[in-house]
Amino acid sequence: MRTLLKIALVAVCAAIFTAMLLLVVLAGIFGMQWSRTLQILSTAMGLYLLPAVIFFEFYFLTNDLLAYLCKRFELDFGLHFSEVPFKFDLDNFDTFIPLRTKLVQLYPLTILLTLLAFVVALITRQ
Repeated sequence: MRTLLKIALVAVCAAIFTAMLLLVVLAGIFGMQWSRTLQILSTAMGLYLLPAVIFFEFYFLTNDLLAYLCKRFELDFGLHFSEVPFKFDLDNFDTFIPLRTKLVQLYPLTILLTLLAFVVALITRQ
């Protein structure tokens, strides 16, 4: 039951972060209207893949951030968050990517690149 609660909590946080990021970037910065954005998305169903990737990146970011905070400040929410391990593919040692590197470099860079691809795809379809 705690595992399901932990997954739901992280998924809700990731959904909120994804929605807020898309709202700020699409409506706030680029001034795109939601009706036009949804119309573009309904004609090209493959574009839904990019917000889904952003959601999963935020899911991993939120989970690893909660694991880092629980370990660093010895917080106990009763849910025992643990990081999602990723390995380097380019070395032969199967070393894990450090948690701090994932939080500061890997997740934000992937989110920004995917967001840029999504914005470019929306703008070129107008």
